[in-house]
Amino acid sequence: MGKGYLLKVSAPYRDLLTHVKHTRSKLMKDQLFQKLQNFRGALNASSLEREHVIDGLLSSLLSKQNAFLLGVPGTGKSDLVRSVCAGITGSNYFGYLLTPTTDPSEVFGPVAVTKLLNDEYSRDVDGYLPTAHIGFLDELFRGSSAILNSLLTLLNERTFNNGKENIQTPIQSIIAATNSWPEEESLQAFADRFLFRPTVDLLRKPVSKRRLDQWGLGLTKRPDVGQHLTLEDLSELQAEASTVKVSEDFLDKFNSVWEMLQTRAITISDRRRIQILKFLKAWAIVQGDDELYAEHMHGSLIHIVYQTAEDQSVIREVLEQEVPTADKVFSDAKRAAAGIMAEYSSHSHRYKSKGLSELNEFVVLLRKYAKDMTTVRDKVSELLDGSKLRMSANTRATGVKLQQNLQNHCDTLARAISDISK
Repeated sequence: MGKGYLLKVSAPYRDLLTHVKHTRSKLMKDQLFQKLQNFRGALNASSLEREHVIDGLLSSLLSKQNAFLLGVPGTGKSDLVRSVCAGITGSNYFGYLLTPTTDPSEVFGPVAVTKLLNDEYSRDVDGYLPTAHIGFLDELFRGSSAILNSLLTLLNERTFNNGKENIQTPIQSIIAATNSWPEEESLQAFADRFLFRPTVDLLRKPVSKRRLDQWGLGLTKRPDVGQHLTLEDLSELQAEASTVKVSEDFLDKFNSVWEMLQTRAITISDRRRIQILKFLKAWAIVQGDDELYAEHMHGSLIHIVYQTAEDQSVIREVLEQEVPTADKVFSDAKRAAAGIMAEYSSHSHRYKSKGLSELNEFVVLLRKYAKDMTTVRDKVSELLDGSKLRMSANTRATGVKLQQNLQNHCDTLARAISDISK
């Protein structure tokens, strides 16, 4: 009994253990991803018309990047950032509105008087930005140069120079906000430290405005975001984002996009190029994918690499050209079909009481409309039946509905030809 015995495990049993371990790992990963999607859904339910902003903030957290929110006052920028932080159990939030007279001690903590008596200069940072997981700095560019200079290492390396110590902070993301983009070149260079930079607009949809009114009047309760992730979950999601698969096909299209943008005078630094790739991998996770696809550049790059509103138009144009999407194909097909039916309707009224020769001309037109409509329908059907372009469940549902409408248009035109030919 005193001797040790080596237990031999048969190959089938060893394979079973491996399978069980793999299944358990996949289940845990699926549960983690579901938590993220639940968090994403709760944020969207509580903050109306902020889908792209929410996806970008979550991607910034997963890639440990910084974000900048542009927009007029009263668009809920600080409220959204607080909601993101509140949804992560155990996370610390620090938010502050900067003015030209804001003292560094209000952001980084007061000078430690007891240490100062011993000729040691440091700050009591507890409860201030260096001890936060998520920081929000409103009207950043109104802050003094002393504050902006002290922020640099926090933005870049997540460290804070506290006297003799260089503190490694728990900061996952610093999010800033402003009403307008700075014109000073020095401030623009500082703003380059923030990767994701969307504009937060006022609500546009009537249904969203009505819902906001109902919340404000207390007629309905605004949904609570609640807590969905832990700091450990966040760390695991960050690790998952770093392992997202990247194909050669994606890299080819990624390079093609940048080559096209460069010809349009839109360039980025090598550092920012790497940051964008890390961000896009996190963006893929937020979209529910475990692989990076070229389509992920839509909805993200337009909020990253621009300097002006004109740049955004150029970026959108290049992406539509280099990386076509199913949504764009369906949108173009719907517009083409509407144009064909508008022409048909116009000519049908014109030729109702005409003679035989005019009716023959109308039949020729009808056959052209029918042929064009069939071409549009077949293009949509080909996309739905094949796998050339990726599409979400919602996009596919939109495509199926469009396909049915196009078939109805084809039937309408065929009946019109048949009725005239009788």
